[in-house]
Amino acid sequence: MGKIVNKKELAQIVGVSERTLTEWQRAGMPIVLSKGRGTSNQYDTAQVLSWQIAKALTGSSESPKDRLDRLRGNQIERQMEVEARQLVAVADIEPALSQFFSDAVALLAGLPDKYAQIFETAVSLDAKHAVLEDMIAEIRQALGDYEYCTNVAQEYGEGFDEQIIEEDC
Repeated sequence: MGKIVNKKELAQIVGVSERTLTEWQRAGMPIVLSKGRGTSNQYDTAQVLSWQIAKALTGSSESPKDRLDRLRGNQIERQMEVEARQLVAVADIEPALSQFFSDAVALLAGLPDKYAQIFETAVSLDAKHAVLEDMIAEIRQALGDYEYCTNVAQEYGEGFDEQIIEEDC
């Protein structure tokens, strides 16, 4: 058992304000004697220090007020990122990303037919390697130059003709 002290003395011992001790009480800090409002609570310093150590070991040192402040700060930061266009809502980007993947799959699906004859005529291993490099370069170029076009995606859906893109966008 440690020394029994009042709130003011305990605040001096642990180096925090009396308000912090009140918050700690709400978070479960042990009280030896509590007679209610208007009377001085009594604390066992050994129990309080043991409680602080246990709290530090479990990582729950954040008070409810600190947690609320942290969450509000996070919310404000997210809103600022949205306003600065550094953060985009899933609903805003999902249609474009979905269309991009659909178009990429369509591009890749058409490559075997396009390159089959070219690959078949390549006799040497070096020639076949060059054909594959050309195919990869074409894929990189097509995906790198890709632009999402809202009106084409809405009007034609999946599997649209590439000529339509050039005319409508």
